[in-house]
Amino acid sequence: MKTKTKGFLTGAAIVLFTALVVLLAVFTESPTTASATSTPRYAVAFDYKATYTYGAGGGVSQHPSSGTGVYSASFTYGANKSNYTLSVNLYGGSTSGAGAFENGGYIDSTDITVEILSNVSMTVTIKNSSGTSVGSGNKKATASNLTEGTYTVSISGSGGGPINSRAGWSYGFSGSFTFNIDQGAPTINGASTSTTGKYTNSAFTVSASDSGCGVKAMYMKVPNNSTFYSVGASTTVNKGSANGRYTFYAEDNAGNKSGYYYVNFDDTPPTLSCSGASFGSNTNKSFTVKAEDNSGSVTLYRKVDDGSWTASGSSFTVSDTAEDATYYFYAVDEYYGNKTSEVWIKLGAELSGEFVKSDSDNSVYFTWDRPSWSATLDGEPYTRGAWIRAEGEHIIKLSSKTKSAVYPYKIDHYYVQMLEKPTCTNGGYLQYDCIQCGNSYTDYSIEETGHYYVASTTVATCTSGGYTVYTCTRCGDSYTDNYTNPLGHNYEATYMPASCTEYGKTVFTCQVCGSGYYETDGTLPTGHNYTNEVITAPTCTTDGLRRSTCEICGDVFDTKITANGHSYSITESITIKGKTTRTYTCSVCGHSYKQELGDQYE
Repeated sequence: MKTKTKGFLTGAAIVLFTALVVLLAVFTESPTTASATSTPRYAVAFDYKATYTYGAGGGVSQHPSSGTGVYSASFTYGANKSNYTLSVNLYGGSTSGAGAFENGGYIDSTDITVEILSNVSMTVTIKNSSGTSVGSGNKKATASNLTEGTYTVSISGSGGGPINSRAGWSYGFSGSFTFNIDQGAPTINGASTSTTGKYTNSAFTVSASDSGCGVKAMYMKVPNNSTFYSVGASTTVNKGSANGRYTFYAEDNAGNKSGYYYVNFDDTPPTLSCSGASFGSNTNKSFTVKAEDNSGSVTLYRKVDDGSWTASGSSFTVSDTAEDATYYFYAVDEYYGNKTSEVWIKLGAELSGEFVKSDSDNSVYFTWDRPSWSATLDGEPYTRGAWIRAEGEHIIKLSSKTKSAVYPYKIDHYYVQMLEKPTCTNGGYLQYDCIQCGNSYTDYSIEETGHYYVASTTVATCTSGGYTVYTCTRCGDSYTDNYTNPLGHNYEATYMPASCTEYGKTVFTCQVCGSGYYETDGTLPTGHNYTNEVITAPTCTTDGLRRSTCEICGDVFDTKITANGHSYSITESITIKGKTTRTYTCSVCGHSYKQELGDQYE
């Protein structure tokens, strides 16, 4: 289902709207009224007057006090001029809870208790609007089964006593406040108590009224939102606002709340969609038109050409075998009456077919969209999609019930080409074979390519002559040319005197190729003249190293110096209980060991 919504508030209006919601929410939470169901016990604002006299004769002092709309009264009492306070509680059926009750406020309980909080006795009287007492008592009065209306509570007290044999004191106190009982909930106009009782696609106004204490506020919840906010006693929802169900309830000044009221609002027409075609176009294929609406219930209407409109549920399919005509559609959403504009699609407006060529030759087949059409090939019945392979000119005639169209087509040979490539010495050719009918012909116009030789030269050396080899890069044919004679050696003589191991000689080296030979002059080798150096001296247990170096040619070799071995001598001999132990110590490295000789007998 597609959702249709329009902005409820936009731009700066949203900012103002949000601020107003916050302000109203704060305001409606203030404890300005009494409700025995939510806050059963209240501190009451009352009016009072108090008098107090003290003394006798010309020495009497007066102490009057008074107040209007106060929650606590202070007055003087007794021979000692004590200060007392008095406050009043009002509750209905329970003493729990806390709240404030203004003089003349409203309460929704019919069982009322008034309680005076004071150390001084006071008479409390509850009277109805006719002045008849409905309850009284000392510091506390209770009235039950009261009816709606206005009630007055009076508080009174008086008395006095002696101070001494010549003087005395007296006091008088009177106070009062009124309260109203209202148990009737507000009523709401312009909405329904049923969720499906009111539907509209126009702007609507909802208002609240209360015959008793008056409407405190009406609250509204917009579609797709879970929060109620105050809209005063009346509000109007205009076209272009959010579509969906609006919910309302109202509260009076006594705290009585109405039930929920509802208005279903939708000013957006349904949407139409089409699969298989486009609105306002021609087609030869089947298509489906579908209507959708955010209300969830929509009816699609259709007609053919100038026929009558017919309801078709929420969707309708026109098959490709249906009659050629223009199909019209529109939709209306249920309950609201929002209507779409009319749209159309033309089916079978023109005959349309096409040839489809094979990927492997020139054969074709002919096809069209609508199964109800028929065709002939060269005057004979033709089956849609059948291959046409015969070479030559053909005519397809496509027909519907009311019209026909002619499609000419020519099928030529489909030659497959085979190439015989030319060589350097022989020409090539192209052979063409029609794979449809077997016809063939050959084109011998491709000439031989000729050789393409690339030269590779080998230069002459001291002992070998030079030449150039010519090779064809196409076929590999080759020949050799441009021979040259060997260069011969160019020797240079170098004399080398006898060394420690070599005879004296003259060396001849070719300056061209580097080859050469050894001629001696009979001078004998001189032999090595070595000097020796001890690199590492041997110890008692490790070998040493001697290095020999020839002073003439620098030849070097190393020889091992065998370890010396220890040179032990007896350094200590101890005999204990006939057993002798000797200690042997090496005089070179200090290594020692002990030897037990066992019992020694003389």
